Amino acid sequence: MNKMVEYGFLCSGKDEKMLINELTRFFEYMNRTISKVKNKSLLESKLPYVYKHYYWNLNKDKQVYIEVYPNQDVEGKCKFSNHDVGWVLFANVKDESEPYHVPFDEQEKYLQDLLSSTNLPYITLYEYKNGEERL
Repeated sequence: MNKMVEYGFLCSGKDEKMLINELTRFFEYMNRTISKVKNKSLLESKLPYVYKHYYWNLNKDKQVYIEVYPNQDVEGKCKFSNHDVGWVLFANVKDESEPYHVPFDEQEKYLQDLLSSTNLPYITLYEYKNGEERL
């Protein structure tokens, strides 16, 4: 079973640099990076939302994948109606079998540490049901 959740950072869309700097600092601690996606076909996979770019990270050791993108796209469409949310973090926590299994509480702690590292307030926007397609 996978757990997929969308979290919203209560900030401005203009807070990108500060947000990404804090996430970069979090990942540097573990000798990891956050990647910026500008590839046209990957950006098109996010349609109907049109983004100039988004960010992602896969921590295989923790079996947690994240994406970070603005709540409002370049055409002014908001993915989530909460206008206090400037940026969204999508998280996919995987329950893999051995030898890749990571206890769920360890994954949750990692994710909460990641969210807290930004020093921004955040809310849960949407938690997907098991097997539900991503919005």
